[in-house]
Amino acid sequence: MTKKIVAVLALSLVSTGAFASQAKNLVSGGGDAGNILGDTGMNGSFYTNDEYNIFWNPSFINGQKSWAIIENGEDSGSDTSAGFVTAMGGLNVGAFFGREAPQGSQAIDVIVGGDMGVKWGVGLTQTLSQTNSNKASTTTLKAGVQVADFEPFASFDVKNTANGTDNATNTTVGTRYHYGEWTPYAAYNTSKAAGATDSDNKWGLGLGRNAKMGEVSMDYALSYWHTDAGYSVPLNLMLSADASSWMTVRVGFAHDIRASAASPTSTNIGATFKMGKADLDMVVGNNSAGSFGIDENLFANAGLKYSW
Repeated sequence: MTKKIVAVLALSLVSTGAFASQAKNLVSGGGDAGNILGDTGMNGSFYTNDEYNIFWNPSFINGQKSWAIIENGEDSGSDTSAGFVTAMGGLNVGAFFGREAPQGSQAIDVIVGGDMGVKWGVGLTQTLSQTNSNKASTTTLKAGVQVADFEPFASFDVKNTANGTDNATNTTVGTRYHYGEWTPYAAYNTSKAAGATDSDNKWGLGLGRNAKMGEVSMDYALSYWHTDAGYSVPLNLMLSADASSWMTVRVGFAHDIRASAASPTSTNIGATFKMGKADLDMVVGNNSAGSFGIDENLFANAGLKYSW
């Protein structure tokens, strides 16, 4: 057993609602074919209620209990990340370090939210990457509210530079709506690379639903996403159930109905082990991590969350 496995198991002994982790979101998928939220698993989901949804709508930080998390996510390119959410002076605040943002760079996030009749939230994300002598940084401002059953959000890069030169623009807007068990959502993103004359545009809309089948919770969504390079029609499905009082198991399935799309189908399996106020969440096996087994693949994506 490697030192990494021993370390994660030791952490799990230190001592929950919606669960936030990269491992869980890799199982569920974002419901957007990776076009807006990316495919790192660290940016939440449009069609499920997950605490990591604060990264696309900061207002979701309101109403969350205090929690902290440490994650290993080497399979997505980010070795380790950590963060917390807590109440402070009448506000709800969160800070995260090492999260892999949709841009593919590790980020530092600060999120603040409050409730003044309307739940609101703002966030600031700073990414920095360097390849040889090329240093790039992005500063992104995010905002979102919850009013009636609508959850509109927006984000834009207030600064996007490479080697001290303005490099790109990137703006995203969208909303989600709740209608009983149903959750329609839509988002639009426009970006322009350095020196480009035309913008790259992505937009899409989807319909998600949360349902119960006895002891099994079923989340699913069907959506349509258009990019300048083509379109996709992804179907996302996640089934989860308590196998015991201390373990929840889940399986996720994603299929692009557009038959000509590359790699149209994926399946992921995960589990959460509950230990008092601590939850150890992991992808037991997935397409990117490789084979099943008690080895590095078992902990390729794992997160330990502690709530108080």
